Amino acid sequence: MEETVIPVESIRERDVDLILLEELSVDFVFCEWITRELGLPVFENFFGAWRSISDYGLGETDILFSYESNNKKIYVLIENKLDASFQDEQYQRYMLRAENYIKNNQCDEAYSVLIAPKIYCENQTYFERYMTYEEISSRFEKLSSKRNLFKSQLFKIASEKLRRGYQPINSEIVQKFWSSYWEYKNENYPNLKMKKPGIVPLNSDWPMLYDDNLKGVVFYHKWYRGTTDVTFKSFPDSVKYKIQEILPEDFELIEHRKNFSVRLLSDKVNRKEDFQGQLDKIKSGLDNLEKLRVWLIENSPNI
Repeated sequence: MEETVIPVESIRERDVDLILLEELSVDFVFCEWITRELGLPVFENFFGAWRSISDYGLGETDILFSYESNNKKIYVLIENKLDASFQDEQYQRYMLRAENYIKNNQCDEAYSVLIAPKIYCENQTYFERYMTYEEISSRFEKLSSKRNLFKSQLFKIASEKLRRGYQPINSEIVQKFWSSYWEYKNENYPNLKMKKPGIVPLNSDWPMLYDDNLKGVVFYHKWYRGTTDVTFKSFPDSVKYKIQEILPEDFELIEHRKNFSVRLLSDKVNRKEDFQGQLDKIKSGLDNLEKLRVWLIENSPNI
């Protein structure tokens, strides 16, 4: 057999599940690495890892990973996506399962994360914490043993499968909502710039807005979550510490995997429902984005 022939024709989600389950169960250096990269509590002691866990009548967790950190029991609910679309309310069920685990004293803290190819991660608007197949493949490759190089190749095959076949599918209902939002914003909030909507998939839920005078930050109106954020991209920790010192009482600093945001709570908005019927909630959120923008401009000299 020629050495250039790939070991398998294609990879399925179940294949990736089993690789992840093995790594989490037997390689605690991998556990330390993935929890650190995801911005989770520091890994100290392994408790367990399980596949296809259904609890509380709220759907299935692809992989449930449990470990100890600072005398606390941590649950990580992992959704592994290769090329399938999110099911309706799938992310919300993950969050409810996590809340129930804490409420029923099964763990002290619970986090929901996504593991998927990069193009999938960057085109979804649910999971703030995610790890790409490409990052996992790169880590295996750097370890350079034959076993790890083989696993790296499997993740590359999975990523390439999605890259070749990925075509965003437009949702007419959601596209109409985005277009109404874009038009309303342009008329009433001209200082916040937003790209005109083109193809809008069903799960698109986070409009991205900008101010040309504020470099390196992005404003997000996270409709379903009911939050408005200004996210700082690739800023040093010194900026984060300065912002912490000057935050107004109703502002909250949120740390992401590699970036951080300043957040204001807003009313929840449903992109699948009528725009005009939710106008008061939409206006409230845009008012919060404008509030964040003005605050940032006024405090830029001190950051």
